[in-house]
Amino acid sequence: MSESRLICIIGPDGAGKSTQADMLLELLSNHGHDCEYRWLGFNHYLSLPLLGVARLIGLSEIETLDSGREVGYHHFERSKILTKLYPVLLLVDTLLAYLIAVAWPRSQLGKSLVCDRFIHDTVVNIMLSIDQPDFIDTAVCNLFFRLIPDDAEVFVLLADEDTLRDRRDDVEADRNISEKIQYYQILADRLDLPVIDSSKSPESIHHEIQAQLRREH
Repeated sequence: MSESRLICIIGPDGAGKSTQADMLLELLSNHGHDCEYRWLGFNHYLSLPLLGVARLIGLSEIETLDSGREVGYHHFERSKILTKLYPVLLLVDTLLAYLIAVAWPRSQLGKSLVCDRFIHDTVVNIMLSIDQPDFIDTAVCNLFFRLIPDDAEVFVLLADEDTLRDRRDDVEADRNISEKIQYYQILADRLDLPVIDSSKSPESIHHEIQAQLRREH
């Protein structure tokens, strides 16, 4: 049996994460891995009631586009309680999702996993939701980072704002896309993660990821 691997593709909407995850899934399967896809974008369990309350009191909003896609915004920085509580509840939710969707199939079933978004994306979501880029320096954020396995192979897909906006209408309408790009770069710098220019063709990006994976193994 091939060793279990965990490959995580992270980055803002429109960066091409799902395309690369599909290509990596095929690559690993062709090399004998029992491999599965995981989408780990939003994990709301204990935090779900909080989000409902935030919507009722006007600290959360959803904009529906003509295409039917939705763009959501949180304004939790307006509430000291939500600023403190949301990251903690989301930490518990993320732990539950990680144990069920990642740790169990890897340790008990020996599966390799390709994750479209991972814990890093949740950290960026929190930074935006509470409008605190320095959340990355907090003790709670460090607990998020401790959930990331040492053997996780993480790739950050980033492109300039205009490129991302041109790809999808929800990204074009997203008022936070500039901050998202900035926060992913901060995260990549802090954790020393490889950043790949996703303005290239999908094939070029895939070859670059392959080259990185070969170097690491």
